[in-house]
Amino acid sequence: MLKTSVSILLSKSILQEPAFEELVLLYTNDMDKKETKDKAEGPPLQLKIYRRIPIPDLPVIFPHKKLSFRIIDTVRLDVATIVGLLAFIINYKFEDILSSPSALLLDVIAISALILYITRVVLGYKQTRDRYELLVNKTLYEKTLASGFGSIHFLLDASEQQQYKEAILTYAILLKEESCQGTCRQIVGDKCEKFMYDVLKEKVEMPIDKAVNILVRLGMVSETSIDGRSRLQATPCSEACEALKERWNGLLG
Repeated sequence: MLKTSVSILLSKSILQEPAFEELVLLYTNDMDKKETKDKAEGPPLQLKIYRRIPIPDLPVIFPHKKLSFRIIDTVRLDVATIVGLLAFIINYKFEDILSSPSALLLDVIAISALILYITRVVLGYKQTRDRYELLVNKTLYEKTLASGFGSIHFLLDASEQQQYKEAILTYAILLKEESCQGTCRQIVGDKCEKFMYDVLKEKVEMPIDKAVNILVRLGMVSETSIDGRSRLQATPCSEACEALKERWNGLLG
């Protein structure tokens, strides 16, 4: 046990942080009261799509976010500032102007040094904050999939891909059916859901009606009614390919 514990302690570990694979953000920009009165409509909607956003970093993508320093950076800056001010106050003692002609000049130099030190501290805070904002903006830029009207195109493309993936899965399930009499839609939908759970461990609700309608429209599946119940029969792959070729040639012609 001791050997195992030491090996685990010294071995390299990979931590995987939970994250959103794709995230759609719909928001509106802030508007002044005057602008709201002038316009009868509300503020326009903004749409952005991000990818691989860690769950703890979710507030970063919000449009009206407020950045804050990390605890370690805050402590480092505050401690350095306090120590510097205490060192200045303890080491320097203001003298009476009447006691020494040069006391006024020394006081002016000391006050100027203090002002410069405070200015440097303020600029240090501002530089750290600017670095934070630059890092956040760079991260958001790298993780942005689409924004504005491009988000609409992205969502439409993703929706079309999803529909055709569902249709391909339905066609593959129908090809594996041994019964020559065909299968009803409900049974095919249940088998698609079972396949997704067995292979990918994902519980989904299969929109079997949309998938079947696409396959019937493309000529890859035939649907007949027997005793008042619809039956589905997959077209063989060779015939399905010919049907798709004819359809594509018709669209291109």
